Amino acid sequence: MAGIGVILNPYSRSNRKNPDRAERLGFIVGDKGSCHATQDISDVERLTKEFKQREIEVIGISGGDGTYQKTLTTIVNVYKDAPLPKIAFLRGGTMNNVADCLKIRGTPETILSRLIYRYHQDVEFQIVNLPLLKVNNIYGFLFGNGLLYRFLVDFNKVLEPTKLRAAWMLFFAMCHAYCNSKRGAELCQRVDADVLIDGKPWPFKNYVTIYAGTVETLGLGFFALYRTRTEPGKFQINAFSMPPRQVVNTFPRILMGKKVGSEHYLDAIATEVKILTKEPQGFMLDGELYPAVSEIKLSLGPTLQIITG
Repeated sequence: MAGIGVILNPYSRSNRKNPDRAERLGFIVGDKGSCHATQDISDVERLTKEFKQREIEVIGISGGDGTYQKTLTTIVNVYKDAPLPKIAFLRGGTMNNVADCLKIRGTPETILSRLIYRYHQDVEFQIVNLPLLKVNNIYGFLFGNGLLYRFLVDFNKVLEPTKLRAAWMLFFAMCHAYCNSKRGAELCQRVDADVLIDGKPWPFKNYVTIYAGTVETLGLGFFALYRTRTEPGKFQINAFSMPPRQVVNTFPRILMGKKVGSEHYLDAIATEVKILTKEPQGFMLDGELYPAVSEIKLSLGPTLQIITG
């Protein structure tokens, strides 16, 4: 092994509450690696180039899903066709959806300590091979528009976002939708779009939301993409086009990872998806919000070797 490098986002929720975490992680890594707190994406690019030059074998990332998404996009762009390093998700964010899906538990310090122990003892890492989802020219794990995007716009306005706050906001959003209130109608407003699944058009012309990913969960325990890792080289995409109250009625089955038996709900396994919207629409990728576009192409990106233990 050539070493371990750690990239830490000091602005993630957990790391803001622990401002000395970068120093502690650096102490844990010791002289066999390096730990760097980044201020912006240019820092991430500079560090990634340094790690590539030093042939760092493992890159640990401390932050939440948005930190992973931006960092991994940078890593893919910097490494290009070169073999990617192994990735260790150290947690440290608000939702930690990807880490939860992979059953990576603990604080950044405990996760890194376990990693360093295996490193020093030459114990084989437990690895999960997980493909990235490519959304136009960026990479992540979970894409969504429409309802999912609007919910996250509201959630990002919260001063102290937590999982509990997200759950409460979801509960009230469901109440609004079930009662067909004005806010419920706004959240569930349909998006006019043509969707091509491996070149074949889907039957609907408008959608409340479209979501796809290479991890099973949407967050908060919703196993909506329960089929996404069942066929190599493919990912799952779901969508629905229905009134707000019917949207709420689908939630129990989505939560349990069950097929939704509705003619207004679409579910597919795909290698490539094109979404062409009548008007430009914003979208989210791993909780990060992106500006409105009229065309989105989804496909699989590189497969990561993620250390889970």
